[in-house]
Amino acid sequence: KVVSPVLVNDEKSTIYHIDFSFDKMRLGGSAFAQSLNRIGDDVPTVQNPEYFRDAFMAIQTLVEKRLILAGHDISAGGLITTLLEMCFANSEGGMEINLNKLLEDDIIKILFSENPGVVIQVKDKHKEEVKKILEDASIGFAKLGKPTDERHILVTKGDATYQFGIDYLRD
Repeated sequence: KVVSPVLVNDEKSTIYHIDFSFDKMRLGGSAFAQSLNRIGDDVPTVQNPEYFRDAFMAIQTLVEKRLILAGHDISAGGLITTLLEMCFANSEGGMEINLNKLLEDDIIKILFSENPGVVIQVKDKHKEEVKKILEDASIGFAKLGKPTDERHILVTKGDATYQFGIDYLRD
């Protein structure tokens, strides 16, 4: 059972962030740090291996129950790269993302830290079942947003809004 990494154009779906690390967002070792000719020594870690295992197993349950429309790991490049990659192979639409539910205040850390985690897209009719599975496993998750017809990713944090042109950044 494979989950597509490509965003599905379904206005009746929601995008979630699922944290596997339960650690502060860190930029050390990230592609972002490397792009600035730095490495950094404050790297993401997994604070609790049992939590990581439980998060992984909860995602496996969601996959087995076919409750995930699309999903992508947050690894090389961080959250913004994950969101963009979910949109690259889809030639229509984009996302509206609100980061206010993520506990970090630093927008750069939110967008570029490579803390272990995944982004999933879930049909709204399956939202409650997904939430129950995650909550029963004590897994941290946050609603990020929705697919949109516009060909960009619109990111809001606090009173700031950033627009990322999908096709421009892909090219």
